[in-house]
Amino acid sequence: MICIALTIRTSFQNFIIALLLLILPCVSFAQHKRYNIQDLGAKGDDKTLNTDIINKAISKCFTEGGGTVVIPKGIFLTSTIYLKSNVNIDLKKGAVLKATTDINLYHSFIPVTDLTKYSTVSSTGDNANSAYDTVWTKAMIIAEGVNNITISGDGVIDGEHVFNAKGEEGMRGPHTIIMANCNNIRFENITIMKAANYALLAYNLENTLFKNIHIQQGWDGIHIRGGRNVLLKKCELQTGDDAIAGGFWENFRVEDCIINSSCNGIRVIMPVKGFFVKSCNFNGPGKYPHRTSGKLNRTNMLAGIYIQPGGWGIVKGDLEDIRISNLKMHNMNNPFIFELHTGNNATDITVENIVADDIKNPIAIHSDAGYNYKNILFKNLSIRYITDGATQAPWALGAANVKHLRLQNVKFYATGPKPQTAIKLDNISEPLFINTNVYNTNNTREVTSSNSGKIELSK
Repeated sequence: MICIALTIRTSFQNFIIALLLLILPCVSFAQHKRYNIQDLGAKGDDKTLNTDIINKAISKCFTEGGGTVVIPKGIFLTSTIYLKSNVNIDLKKGAVLKATTDINLYHSFIPVTDLTKYSTVSSTGDNANSAYDTVWTKAMIIAEGVNNITISGDGVIDGEHVFNAKGEEGMRGPHTIIMANCNNIRFENITIMKAANYALLAYNLENTLFKNIHIQQGWDGIHIRGGRNVLLKKCELQTGDDAIAGGFWENFRVEDCIINSSCNGIRVIMPVKGFFVKSCNFNGPGKYPHRTSGKLNRTNMLAGIYIQPGGWGIVKGDLEDIRISNLKMHNMNNPFIFELHTGNNATDITVENIVADDIKNPIAIHSDAGYNYKNILFKNLSIRYITDGATQAPWALGAANVKHLRLQNVKFYATGPKPQTAIKLDNISEPLFINTNVYNTNNTREVTSSNSGKIELSK
């Protein structure tokens, strides 16, 4: 019965993704009208401000039934532009939609629906990552309640690292793109660079595809709070902060991507239900420095995947059905960190087919008292750690508050001197090690255990 249910669920999920790939290319549906902004008076001279002309082109396209607004070759300066339903944006090769450096010209995203559930720190403003903070929600491109659009082409959206002394951390400027309550959206081939805050911040995004998207520099790359049926495929993210972040996701997939960050590769800060990461490369150190580090220019990659609902403030809800598979990981602090906070539990987390090297710190699994994991499986892992005299125990894995913890065909290697303890278990009800190399029945110092059930060994 369980196998049948899993098969049905997997088939349904694959059907949804196939449907996305089939439908989203047709978002333009018979929208043959094209509106070239240069024909309407825009100048790609890197001097002229084209905000009004671009917005008029989008409005004209919208009122005439939809179509495509073309950004031709050139550097077109702009401040805030507003997207509309059934209007595609085509960035031609050599086209640059570039943010003006005048922070006073940007508008703020103003929610028209209740988004308070996504304010993880504060709902009262003060640059606290709140949708209601009009300083934090300034943006170069804004879409509210927009459906059926594509942003594509071989061009570039350049956030120009616009500085805002009143912004978060006394420096962050407008997000490059903010979207809320949008459906049937496709991003393809474009490059987003130098985001002055997040490259994309979205609330309640449904049926959305990111394909062959390149994000360079800035802070967070793709940050989605509320996402249903979202696919990131063959994207390359090289960010100064978290490459992918957010939460309240349902059927959220990351596939065949290259992820490089000076912070975390993927950071989940809210509950998720159906989160899948497959066939991706996570590589450190970051190509671009963590911008918040200032003169330190810190580039070390922190965690490959960091799942911490409630990490930015209490957000109630559980983690369900997380599948992480077929990853290559190189040169970072921790490959995986899982942590739970007040109001959060986790049911099924599977991590399998992972090859990692130059890892400095262990896999970490922990939770606040009373908040627990039900099932965690690590299968077919080969992880090589950099160890030396300063390495703290445990050097491979530390886990607490898990009911069923299984390690199957897991190989942990230390490349230098190591502490005796590779794995530390605390409050693990049913630990099971199958063909796992760190456990030696003649030398149990490799694993320490407290408040836990007897470790079951199996070949």
